[in-house]
Amino acid sequence: MVTELTQQDFDRVVLKSDIPVFVCFSTSPCGSCFALCLVVADLAEEYSERVKFVKINVEKEPKLADRYKIRPLPAVLLFHHGKPVKEMGGFRSKASIRKTLDALVAENACSL
Repeated sequence: MVTELTQQDFDRVVLKSDIPVFVCFSTSPCGSCFALCLVVADLAEEYSERVKFVKINVEKEPKLADRYKIRPLPAVLLFHHGKPVKEMGGFRSKASIRKTLDALVAENACSL
């Protein structure tokens, strides 16, 4: 499941998470954003319990996009132990994202 967050929830859900967090920044009228959201929804089911998946609508939460200097859209930030560890801009294939997530999950397992 992919949860839409607000600035109010961001620190609690993302920065204080015990597991890695996949944060997708997008807007509703963006075609590439829509395509990425479909891929992310599939991956969220596959990686449930190992990675949290959240999305930020930058039209509603521009301060979060500014906080992490998000440009262009769609953009993904991966967080681990409360810090951004990987940034990906633009649309990515499921295979490309899966490879990145597998490495992050393996790193998280080693740090437990």
